[in-house]
Amino acid sequence: MATIPDAASIDWANVAAWAAGITTVAVSVGVAAWAAIRKAVQIAASAPPQIRTDTKIITTDSVAMHELAATLEASNAILTENNVLRREEHNDREANRRTLQANTDAMERAVTALNEARADIRELTREIVRSSNSKGAGR
Repeated sequence: MATIPDAASIDWANVAAWAAGITTVAVSVGVAAWAAIRKAVQIAASAPPQIRTDTKIITTDSVAMHELAATLEASNAILTENNVLRREEHNDREANRRTLQANTDAMERAVTALNEARADIRELTREIVRSSNSKGAGR
C-alpha cells in the first residue's frame, strides 16, 4: 500500500515546473483556438453570400423510384381488375349451383312422379288385359 509522503520530502520545484508546463500548454491551446475561431469568423464575414439554386436534375435513384411507383400502380390496377373478375366468376358459380340444385330437385320430383305413374300404368294395363279377357270369354 502506498504511503503519503510528508511535506518536507516533496520536491516543490519539480511540482512547480510541471504546473507551469501544464499551464503553458493549456494557455497555448486556448489562444490557438481563440485565434482559429476569430479567423473563421473573418473568413465567413468576407465570403460572398451563397445563392441557392434549384436544379431539375433527376438522379438514377429518382428515376428508379418513379418506375417502381408506375409498376406498382399498374400492378394495383391489374389486381383490382382480377378481383372484380373473380367476384363476378364467384357470383356466376353461385348462380350455377343454385340452378343445378333446382334442376336436381325438379328431376327428383319427375322421377318420383314417373315411379308413381308406372305403378298406375301397370294397374291400368292389368285392368285393360282383364277387361279384354272378360270380353273374349263372353264371345
